[in-house]
Amino acid sequence: MAPVLASLIIVVGLSIFAWIISYRVRPLLFARKDVRWDDPATRTEKLLLYGFGQKRMPGKPERPAGAAHVWIFVAFLVAQLGTLTSFGLAYDPRFHLPFLAHEAPLGQVYLFVKDLIDILGTAGCAVFLYFRLVQKKERMTLSWEGVFILCMIVGVLWSDVLIDAALLARSAGEVPWYLPVSGKVAQWFLYGMTPLAANKVMTVGVLLHIAIVMAFLNFLPLGKHFHIITGLPTVFFQRLSPQGQLSKLDLENSEKFGVARLTDLSWKEILDTYSCTECGRCQTYCPTYDTGKPLTHKEVNRAIRHHAQQMAESMPLPLRQLLKGMNRIPPVAGGGHANGHGEAHTDPKTGSEGAFASGLQLPAEMVEKLPPLVGEGGVLPDETIWACTTCGWCEQACPVFIEQLPRIVDMRRNLVLMESRFPDEAARVFKGMETQGNPWGMGSNRRAEWCADLDLPVAAAMDPEALKNVEYLFFVGCAGSFDDRQKKVSRALVKILRSAGVSFCILGEEETCNGDSARRLGNEYLFQALAQQNVETLNRYAPKKIITQCPHCFNTLGNEYPQFGGHFKVLHHSEVIAQLVADGRLKPGEAQLEAPVTYHDSCYLARHNGISEAPRQALVSLGIKVREMERNRTETFCCGAGGGRMWLEETIGQRINQNRVDEAAKTLEGRGTIATSCPFCLTMIKDGIGETGRAEQLEAKDIAELVAQSLP
Repeated sequence: MAPVLASLIIVVGLSIFAWIISYRVRPLLFARKDVRWDDPATRTEKLLLYGFGQKRMPGKPERPAGAAHVWIFVAFLVAQLGTLTSFGLAYDPRFHLPFLAHEAPLGQVYLFVKDLIDILGTAGCAVFLYFRLVQKKERMTLSWEGVFILCMIVGVLWSDVLIDAALLARSAGEVPWYLPVSGKVAQWFLYGMTPLAANKVMTVGVLLHIAIVMAFLNFLPLGKHFHIITGLPTVFFQRLSPQGQLSKLDLENSEKFGVARLTDLSWKEILDTYSCTECGRCQTYCPTYDTGKPLTHKEVNRAIRHHAQQMAESMPLPLRQLLKGMNRIPPVAGGGHANGHGEAHTDPKTGSEGAFASGLQLPAEMVEKLPPLVGEGGVLPDETIWACTTCGWCEQACPVFIEQLPRIVDMRRNLVLMESRFPDEAARVFKGMETQGNPWGMGSNRRAEWCADLDLPVAAAMDPEALKNVEYLFFVGCAGSFDDRQKKVSRALVKILRSAGVSFCILGEEETCNGDSARRLGNEYLFQALAQQNVETLNRYAPKKIITQCPHCFNTLGNEYPQFGGHFKVLHHSEVIAQLVADGRLKPGEAQLEAPVTYHDSCYLARHNGISEAPRQALVSLGIKVREMERNRTETFCCGAGGGRMWLEETIGQRINQNRVDEAAKTLEGRGTIATSCPFCLTMIKDGIGETGRAEQLEAKDIAELVAQSLP
């Protein structure tokens, strides 16, 4: 009877699963093309490290929950072998996997490990049940689904224990060393049974295990625990480009730009929403969530996932086209995709097109019926999309590498380039960048006024041979050129470079805005115009190295200008200062400060580009012992100015800069200096100090100013 029941459960379970999965796959099939299997060696390495190795799970600030998840994950992997064994036992009571029989040494080691792992996995489930039902952690959405899944996992583990215990009870022998848990269960509950009764218990255990596994399998695609199936593929298909780099739109050969509807998302972006565990790690240090803004990336993922599931019900399953794809029929020629992302979706090595992207398209009438992703009648409100500071915490915290920022920016691109719908303040910024090459709209001919009395060498006025011997080109940036507060930082850096005997020059009036804010606010057209202008200028002078005092300039020149033929060695001024000190070329004296110093890490320096020690080394060279805020280095908290938010009003919830100043004040015990290394951060921290009434107790200074003050 067991084989018949097992076969029935398996066939029915797998049939239902195939039916459910057919609907989950449909949105992927009609999504935007995207190649994600280039560099398989690197992808495999990351899969082993972050997927199977769970490297991100025990990270700060969620170590207890991360450790518990690792226990469950390992137990789940080991349980797969137990599940295969259970399937075999349904048909043969003496079945075992190759080399894993009770009598085999390897089998005994496996059974011992499995017993211990079952206990660890159960403990992990207990931890999460405690978090959900007792502690009720804010980042975890309390739902019956999470509790149900945890109970299902416990059911899988302990039905496996029951099977091993029944097998042992059948022989009623001594408990072997390799069954420390199952053996105790057998001794306590099953010893004394006849072999026939023990066989019946084993059969019940096997059928129960198979039924739980099939129910579990079919429940996964219905909710957030779909990540158990899609999580590892999502890790494998993660983007390999720098975190601070956004995609380049094909402005010349495309009819529409950005993401407007579900079908404009790439298959990877939809897969990301399937893989979101709703663990809430993206919220922990998210500046928008922590200050009451209408954006949590967990909720964005959930909203898009539910929308995809709803739309899938009306989507066809194009089996014929899929079978043609399997026969490798050449795709129809046509180049880039209509939404402007064509340049990124053909494998440069093979010329082949992407997975889930063999040219499948929904009928036009169906596409027109799809609601917009953003706006009235859509999936997400406008204010959600404009709230993001692109600080990158959500992507760093996500254990399955969900790519939040590119999707947010692509939605902004559609609003700006296709619908001309964006905040009023952004219009003034765009106009200033377009007409004067800076977001303030100040005359471009005033870009070098900050150094009029410093007699700095300008690249255009230098002899070509002399220019070749210049060590650095100082890319001053808009803030360093036009903002009165940041001009002091520019002058401080000049003093440092001259004190160290560094040869450098500037572009002067030839320099224009790097375009970071325009790109992250969605105006890709304006960004590309500015980028091309700067790249042409820089390529003309071919600098050996470029210094920036702005992390946004640093990120844009270093990570995004290569998309336009600009390949430069770019250094942040903190790196240069630290290196000059290390080389003995710069010998600052001890800083004469009456109060302690804390350092605020810039998101675009520490998180997006991994530079957090150089600024601290510069401060240490002054004899300063930095007091660290709780959120520091790659776990830093945003100042609120990234993603173009520097230029937009902040009217909802607590101001982000005030939240950060509160933390700094607590760290400094009410009095001291907040050191920064970014013009945006300096402005936001300075304003936050004033807004919170701490102008007499706190001050904000760039590290270059502190170093320059210590020089003779």
